[in-house]
Amino acid sequence: MSKKSKKSVYQIVTDRIVEALDNGVVPWSKPWKGGYALPYNMFSMDPEKGKFYQGANVPLLWLSGHSDPRWMTYTQAKKNGIEIKDGEKPHPVVFWKFLEKKDDNGVVEDTFPVLRYFRVYNAQQCEGVPEMPEIADVDPSENHEHCQAMIDIYGVKVKHGGHKASYDCPSDTIKIPEAGAFNDVEGYWATLLHEAIHSTGHSDRLNRNLDSEDRESYAFEELVAEIGSAFLCAQMGIERDELIQNHASYIAGWKSVITSDPRAFMRASKLARQASDYVLECSGASDYTVDEEDEEAA
Repeated sequence: MSKKSKKSVYQIVTDRIVEALDNGVVPWSKPWKGGYALPYNMFSMDPEKGKFYQGANVPLLWLSGHSDPRWMTYTQAKKNGIEIKDGEKPHPVVFWKFLEKKDDNGVVEDTFPVLRYFRVYNAQQCEGVPEMPEIADVDPSENHEHCQAMIDIYGVKVKHGGHKASYDCPSDTIKIPEAGAFNDVEGYWATLLHEAIHSTGHSDRLNRNLDSEDRESYAFEELVAEIGSAFLCAQMGIERDELIQNHASYIAGWKSVITSDPRAFMRASKLARQASDYVLECSGASDYTVDEEDEEAA
């Protein structure tokens, strides 16, 4: 695949994210309540074993608005006796394919990644799909308790009070208003997890650029924290709002970052996944693994 065609894949992702932001929708928020948190391929991924889509593919599929987390390729549908409904359009997922460079004797000299994409359909776009397995409802308070335990074990200091949420890198402290100052407890946890993602950028952790004086770096880090918070919320059962309200400056910042560099959203999603996994693993809350994506399962 040529450099030009690789850019077209990035542009496909960028265009979808920007369109959602223009419509006032947070592209990285799960659009349904309850159930499995993350989308998965119903024929090549097992959610019971923690096998889900990852990285940028999570918000790309959340953007579809479908409440069923199960996805499949056209070929997978046909092989399993499932019909795609007339007029239904597929949704893109991206994956890295490693190509080999060989010398004149056929010996592999090097391998290099190429970004590609293909299209999948949601179970709600199909006929003949088995019923979704029943998932027991969980008391939201249990999810809140699990979040508190995760943050406690993760170990970053949390200081309550004031009217602004932030992460202070020199003191390694999250500052956040009391929970009662938020419209709901879900908003409190989404905000706290956002700041927790920022804290993973500390030099003693994942060492990202947290320079708030650099406008471009600050906007990119905010994008990482927003996506990472969404990933943590999905994993921990925190139901975030999917509409953007009173965040015009944030929207402008996110759009500026994404449109100025078509690769930015892919990079931010990768860093957000690393950050959310870091918090989960440090706290022992991560009991799942994710297979590397391939052309059939991505």
